[in-house]
Amino acid sequence: MYNGNYPKIAAMRELTAHPERTYGLIVGIERYQESSWNVKGGGPVNDALEFADWLCQKRGVPEENIWLCLSPLEENQGLSQQCRLPVIEATLQNLDYIINNFLLLKSGDLLYIFWAGHGLITSERERRLLCADATYQNWQNIDLNTLLQLLSSDFFIIRNHICIIDACANSYLDISGRPTHLGGKIFNSGKPRQDSQQFVLLATRDGEKAKVSPDKTGYFSQAVRKALAQAPAEIFPPDMKLVTEQVKQGLAGLEKKQIPTYWYYRSWDGDKEEHHLNPFEIPHNIPQSNAKKFVGREEKLEQLHQLLRENDIVAITDVTGKGGVGKTELAIRYSWENLANYEGGCCWLNAKGIDLGTQLTEFGIIHFSNFHPKGLSLEGQIQYCWKNWRSGKVLLVFDNVTDWEEIQPYLPPRSSRFQVLIISRQWIPYPSLPLGELSLDAALELLADLLGKELIERQLEFAKQLCQYVGCIPIGLYQVAALSRKPGRVPC
Repeated sequence: MYNGNYPKIAAMRELTAHPERTYGLIVGIERYQESSWNVKGGGPVNDALEFADWLCQKRGVPEENIWLCLSPLEENQGLSQQCRLPVIEATLQNLDYIINNFLLLKSGDLLYIFWAGHGLITSERERRLLCADATYQNWQNIDLNTLLQLLSSDFFIIRNHICIIDACANSYLDISGRPTHLGGKIFNSGKPRQDSQQFVLLATRDGEKAKVSPDKTGYFSQAVRKALAQAPAEIFPPDMKLVTEQVKQGLAGLEKKQIPTYWYYRSWDGDKEEHHLNPFEIPHNIPQSNAKKFVGREEKLEQLHQLLRENDIVAITDVTGKGGVGKTELAIRYSWENLANYEGGCCWLNAKGIDLGTQLTEFGIIHFSNFHPKGLSLEGQIQYCWKNWRSGKVLLVFDNVTDWEEIQPYLPPRSSRFQVLIISRQWIPYPSLPLGELSLDAALELLADLLGKELIERQLEFAKQLCQYVGCIPIGLYQVAALSRKPGRVPC
């Protein structure tokens, strides 16, 4: 989540706290000023109240140490009214005031932050949390990255923080009606503290949506509550490593498409321990997506997952032979979603670019310390890459391949820790995932995102003809669609 460098790796110091010296900022938002963003049926407010109850009733944290910020749906107003704790609206102004005028002045052992509501991730990989007063014209939000930096600086007295975030991490670029400038609250920070520790538990990886169950509770929050309830009452705070493992197991058993959470923690002096690598620190050069919407390829994405689990080399090919079916977009989506699984990095190579060997060695020189393949022949440099690459599983993506034989000298040894994904219009003699046109329904969904849902609904038959005219090929739909977009879509 941070982009800083942390030179040494060590065990995290044991975290202990007294309940009476523990504070909590607890947020649950299901009603937004932009009403189309409301969480249908609710869930976040109940999850926030359950977490507050665990802190106060189960762990003995004084009620006066809790700031409860809720924005319930009209039908859930009774939940907050029955709560014994004072409740304020979860607007950006209120949250900013609490952080800077109350929490910043408190002296204690531990701060809990619990957040349930909408979220997104920017093209710069920044996590943003939408506040209750967010609208299409003003996306009021908190920059989680800079908030964590503030908490770990000498501006903040409480040195230990546990943050539990049940929010989506949908890509900002995928959201229709988005403003050109996102804005939001960027927190100023002081000097890094040498004794600060943070534990951050996130419901989703990049690009994922945090699901709400039919019981009106977030699947993630539900798993967190269950894990916390099972933690020994005499230990405070609970061992978050054990809690996280239980959460991951709980999510893995649910029939849904939310990938189990990743988490990490670190102290500002460099102490750091990772049990699921933070993707922001994994070396990569994955291109940003140019797609406005990812539709009709969910099943293909699952098939690609399976192929790469079973094979060292996999190809994405085009059954139409014309291009524009979304091969590269599918590979980008897979790479971002699975970056945390490739600790050795993701190296994206363009077969139409400069020499592939040069691209390989430059990636290593840029991203790895003590990587010096110069002075060797081209073949020697390639072999140097395979022997001196950063440890961990690696994904190599060869894009725009027109002749598979031309990339043969640049393929890593088989049955190694390197996996290869080839993108080509041509037949490739490896296990392949063929892509063709979208289904008519998916093509209409993409067109609706480009032209506006209301327009497509009014001229549905013409829209169908238009999709069929371009063969339901994504690039054809982009070429014929006006790029004006209309608001009305929920950001998560």
